Amino acid sequence: DDDDDDDGGKHEEGEVAGDMPAYDDETRALIAAAESARETYQTADNRKRDLERELGDLEKYLSANLGSEHEFSPLHDQCYEYDDREYTYRLCVFNKSTQRPKKGGREVSLGVWGSWSGPPSNPYQAMKYEEGEKCWNGPSRSTLVSLKCGLTEAVLSTSEPSRCEYAMEFSTPAVCEPPAGDAVGQHEEL
Repeated sequence: DDDDDDDGGKHEEGEVAGDMPAYDDETRALIAAAESARETYQTADNRKRDLERELGDLEKYLSANLGSEHEFSPLHDQCYEYDDREYTYRLCVFNKSTQRPKKGGREVSLGVWGSWSGPPSNPYQAMKYEEGEKCWNGPSRSTLVSLKCGLTEAVLSTSEPSRCEYAMEFSTPAVCEPPAGDAVGQHEEL
């Protein structure tokens, strides 16, 4: 009898086992067009978000104080590591400072870029990273990075002079002064 619940695999005309009823050609074409439009929209929306993120990053970069003559521009978004006996320290210039135990464990924030922190006569001698992970029963971690003249960019040392306050020395050609009497861009003919 065809009216039993168990039809032995028989289905109504146009119906496929386990699927929704088959649609007529016009409906299938509309469903396909709607799916295609959804995919096209999603691709365009993702691209728009990517472009907005890129634009925001560029606006942030262009508004950043990268030195009086933009001498710190090459350091933007560059990261440098320093290893001591217990930790690996990471300085991502104009972004963040972190500490990670060498024997495993999670990375700890020692601060995010805050401001230039050198003396008023030359604020570009030091960088302040603030609002890092809060110390147990104490303040949020912070890092003061002292800049030294050097041939290459490198973290030279790290210390914790006060509880949860870190200090780093970082070398970079960006803080080197030209030799006295040597005008930038001028040279003697041989």
